[in-house]
Amino acid sequence: MEKNSEYERRCKAIQLYEEGTGFNEILQLVQRSQFWLAKWLRRYHEQGMEGLNDRSRTPKRIWRKTSDRMVKKILALREELESHRTRRSAFSGIGAEAIHWELKQRKVHNVPTIPTIAKILSRHGRTRKGKVTRNKSSSRQPYPSPKAEKTGDLHQTDLVGPRHLRGPKGVTRFYSFHTVDVAGHTAWTSQFPDKQTISLCTHLVDTWKVMGIPVVSQMDNEMAATGGGRYPHSLSQVIRLHLLLGSHLVFIPLGEPGRNATVESFNGLWQERVLRRHLSPTLTALRRMSQRFLRYYHYEKPHRSLTQKDHKTRFPGKLRNRLWKSLRHLPRGFRLETYRDSNGHLHLPIARGKVSFIRKVNTHGRIEVNGASYFIRRKLEGQYVVATIFSHRKKLVIKSDRRIIKSFHFPIKGPIVKPLSSASK
Repeated sequence: MEKNSEYERRCKAIQLYEEGTGFNEILQLVQRSQFWLAKWLRRYHEQGMEGLNDRSRTPKRIWRKTSDRMVKKILALREELESHRTRRSAFSGIGAEAIHWELKQRKVHNVPTIPTIAKILSRHGRTRKGKVTRNKSSSRQPYPSPKAEKTGDLHQTDLVGPRHLRGPKGVTRFYSFHTVDVAGHTAWTSQFPDKQTISLCTHLVDTWKVMGIPVVSQMDNEMAATGGGRYPHSLSQVIRLHLLLGSHLVFIPLGEPGRNATVESFNGLWQERVLRRHLSPTLTALRRMSQRFLRYYHYEKPHRSLTQKDHKTRFPGKLRNRLWKSLRHLPRGFRLETYRDSNGHLHLPIARGKVSFIRKVNTHGRIEVNGASYFIRRKLEGQYVVATIFSHRKKLVIKSDRRIIKSFHFPIKGPIVKPLSSASK
């Protein structure tokens, strides 16, 4: 209605003008400004009555429109990255961020922003719809997660497998252990034909050689790490390894793998770009391919959580190299073989230190630690507590919201030695 009345007002003004009515009188009759009347009189003289219609406000020229040449370059680069045939594209991503980075590396001028590249890919049907993940946990209880403020504060370790390789000699079954530094984003992988404790310990020692010993090492409740809980008051070789080297081992809650989100994300990236993208007929070939991927991941793939302003680099490997002297390293001459018997079994001593289990209190007010059940409090049902074994005190201490609420005797047999390395600097 407003558009029609405005058009009729313009027509009436023109009619009055043609009838010889003066300017001031026309302005009083149509209740508009002198500028308004001058504008529509000019339109009327140029285009006649057609000029009194509203014009489209869409700009006739888009000044910042991406050129056709740049669009073709973006689409061609997407095809190149999708092929994974070149050295640069062997492990690279194919999204807007990866294309933006690659254009910058090739010193292309006037590179569009990441959102613009994403729109171009979408407009040409070159995007993939990702799965929307939702947090299914309805619990809003505070979670006592370890802090990761700087490189070396927290490592997360996880197991991928079993997986299978198909080669000329048949099918090879294997497991892959992965560790990621949560703050520094460096990573390490090791592949073994089994998931035994000795394999996990070997992976951890190899990891700490290149990433340093963490203040806190976090992992899930895999039997290789916990020992399976067959003997409630014994400590697994993995726990002993952490105690001996002065690292605080923390086990996440049972059935909550999302608490290891950083390494879980790396697991997906590794499987997508190493396991599915490249054919590895043998375990040896897979290890070589995984090492190639790690070199790319550390020195060629800019990490979105690292910024030039805050970290002086966007590459996890360069950040680790710069901070190497500040990290804790394995004691000189430390080797797992020193603690292995003639049958290859590992026998590490128990050192002074602590190991923690983050647990959610069940409906009966209980938690499970190392295969044994402990009654806490019924009123804490559904809440998280931290159960920490202090080896030198032979105690299991339960904390809720950082306050001690209960403690139990934890009888550890055998001597307690001094750790070879300490977390304190």
